[in-house]
Amino acid sequence: MNASPETQATAVDGSAEAIAALVAHGARALTSTAKGGARRTPSLPDALPLLVGVTHDLRSPLASMLVLLERVRGGHAGPVTPQQEKLLGLIYSAALGVASLTGDALDMARGSAPDLYSGPPREFSLRAVWQSVRALVHPIAEERQLVLRWSGPASDRRIGHAGAVHRVLLNLVTNALKVTAQGSVTVSARAAGEAEVRFSVTDTGPGLPAAVRIQLHRGAAQSGAPHVHSTGLGIAMCQHTLGVLGSRLELADQPGHPGTTIEFTLVLPPSTGALP
Repeated sequence: MNASPETQATAVDGSAEAIAALVAHGARALTSTAKGGARRTPSLPDALPLLVGVTHDLRSPLASMLVLLERVRGGHAGPVTPQQEKLLGLIYSAALGVASLTGDALDMARGSAPDLYSGPPREFSLRAVWQSVRALVHPIAEERQLVLRWSGPASDRRIGHAGAVHRVLLNLVTNALKVTAQGSVTVSARAAGEAEVRFSVTDTGPGLPAAVRIQLHRGAAQSGAPHVHSTGLGIAMCQHTLGVLGSRLELADQPGHPGTTIEFTLVLPPSTGALP
């Protein structure tokens, strides 16, 4: 049965790009209102709390969905046929994308992600962080038949904020997998001096959208584009997180070579103690 004109008129665009644009608009409005530089529109007081409330309530069920989907794919609920595994991989990929988007949306609307870098730096393993990221994105790579590679420094034990490193790498690797049709995504971490680590994420995809490249060059805080690509929302949160830690994302593409390389450097002194 065809939808009535009234129903069609009130249809809501629920695409990732539309949600990202709404969040970016709301975040800018929140910032302007907090500074007293903008007058709130009649719909703003209702729209922003609703946006924050919805994204917050989505976090827990989406996390549970990811765990359950991975268990089903692993055969814990009975044998899975190759076709079912492929379909479950597609569902997992979509759910992870929505989970990442809602997390970024909530943090951007609130203006921060304090849980990632609150408290003193602690000892952690770079390889353990990567293994956690890889476990989340592996179904996407498997479904798209992409190779995931990792190389780390000789000194694996570091002092810093593991949650922030995990968040940035998860965003960058997820974005890289989404835009890469064939080939690989390579993540590397190498020592850059005595106390710094240089991270890079390289894919063999077609490259970042022009709007996201502009956003990277300008910096998240300076970006005033009216429309933010869903990939750009994750980039903005990465820039914010790294900015708090005194770093930023940098494009390191090589002319004549396909794909994209994004790098960032963090102060992560080597640890000489034993990991807990």
